[in-house]
Amino acid sequence: MTDPWRDPEKYKTGRRVRCVGCGETCRETHWGKWCFDCNVERIDRIDKAFDKLTS
Repeated sequence: MTDPWRDPEKYKTGRRVRCVGCGETCRETHWGKWCFDCNVERIDRIDKAFDKLTS
């Protein structure tokens, strides 16, 4: 099973907003006002930070 934030289909609905990361127009998702690329990068960064805390 793919991580849900890595599924581009999840980014095709929702109201149109500006991405918090890059400023481009995107759709608001469960993760907030993030485009697909910025959100995947953001969650990967958060996961790495948690990995460091649990190691």
